Amino acid sequence: MVGNLNNLSDVLSRYKDRKKFVLVDENTSTHCLNKLIENVDYLEGTEILEIGAGENNKSLGIVGELSHAMLESHADRDSLLLCLGGGMITDLGGFLASVFKRGIDHILTPTSLMAMIDASIGGKTSVNLDTYKNQLGSFYNPILTAIHPGFLDTLPKRHIINGLAEIIKMALISDEEIWEEIERTDSIDAGFFDDSIILRAIELKKRIVEQDPYEKNIRKVLNFGHTLGHLFESLALGQNRDLLHGEAVASGIYYAIKLSEARLGFPKAERVYKLLEKYYKIEGIDIDISEFERYLIADKKTKNEEINLVLLEDVSKPIIDYRISVEELYAELL
Repeated sequence: MVGNLNNLSDVLSRYKDRKKFVLVDENTSTHCLNKLIENVDYLEGTEILEIGAGENNKSLGIVGELSHAMLESHADRDSLLLCLGGGMITDLGGFLASVFKRGIDHILTPTSLMAMIDASIGGKTSVNLDTYKNQLGSFYNPILTAIHPGFLDTLPKRHIINGLAEIIKMALISDEEIWEEIERTDSIDAGFFDDSIILRAIELKKRIVEQDPYEKNIRKVLNFGHTLGHLFESLALGQNRDLLHGEAVASGIYYAIKLSEARLGFPKAERVYKLLEKYYKIEGIDIDISEFERYLIADKKTKNEEINLVLLEDVSKPIIDYRISVEELYAELL
């Protein structure tokens, strides 16, 4: 269920007598927690679980630390975990909820644009394994995802542009009208993302997820730009380099369009390149083929050492399960 902070208060009223936890990172603790407390009822007695910010904290080690903290606070199977944060917090918190006591109820309250339109929708949870992105995870739906666009006011512009990458992805795979709206806009800021655009993007993703909740068929279109995006994220993690998920995905989209143009005759490639280069620094493929292969073979979408990609024939005309060898992919992207 997707709702707002009023819906969140309604749900929390049913948990008045149960143990409740709010998971935050150091940023959402500072900028968002008070907003939540001021606008939501029935949070009295809730315990705060705070971790460091950053993708390197999305790990099994942190899951273990949080589990110990919850045990020491006498959490049980009827406890509730509310996850207040961006995609790292919603991914990690969802995973924690799915495995603690074999599963407890959880609520996602995303505070970043990226989390609102992507990470918190669809029931995917995950943690990283060393520098390998999202290698451990589960499908585990929250009882509520509470969207509050007011949290976007707490974000620096870089994080707004970070979330734009997922809007661009959704527009390219399924909504030419949103794509053209983004193209017409001179400059993107928080004000561009009113309730209408956020809810349209959420509805597009929900519609796809509801048709294929466990990613056996059509849901694979949501991986557009993500196979190579995760490669760039993994490389940045290994180099201890600051690269946000949307920034990596933007580069992944860039190269997916490059392949779509070469192999499927995608007709709007120059327009996509221009838009992406306006907002993002495109990552280079500056690694040797052995390292390239090591990360891509670990990707969940790889089958029989062939890479499964999502490409586009045109806007809103995606092709799933486009298979290509690592060697071909590496040669075409250089």
